[in-house]
Parts: sequence; structure tokens; C-alpha cells
Amino acid sequence: MFDKDSLDRLFEELRDEFELETDWEEIQRDAHLAVAYADAGVLDDQQGSLDSRVIDYVARHNPD
Repeated sequence: MFDKDSLDRLFEELRDEFELETDWEEIQRDAHLAVAYADAGVLDDQQGSLDSRVIDYVARHNPD
């Protein structure tokens, strides 16, 4: 389960990489959804509905 530190690192890295993209808000939304899916144990089932750029970052920062 994500804790505050892992969430902070995840969103800091996403911000550094994608903040200037025109779809930054959608990237953030998908990252929040991906975190919730990961915490619920269903991220693998939901990957197709999320921005593919987000999945690697969420997997990298997931403390589980």
C-alpha cells in the first residue's frame, strides 16, 4: 500500500517528467487511479484504461 513518502516521490517524478505536457491533468488523474487500483490489488486488470506512461512510475514507487 502506498504511503505518503512513496506518493510524494511518485508525483514529484511525474511532475518533473510530464508537467509541461498538454495532457498533464489526465496524467495526474490516471496516476491517482493507478495508485488506487494498485492498493486494491487490481492494477493489472485495469492497465488498459490508464495512460501507459503512468504504469511504470506507479510500479516503481509501489512500496509493496
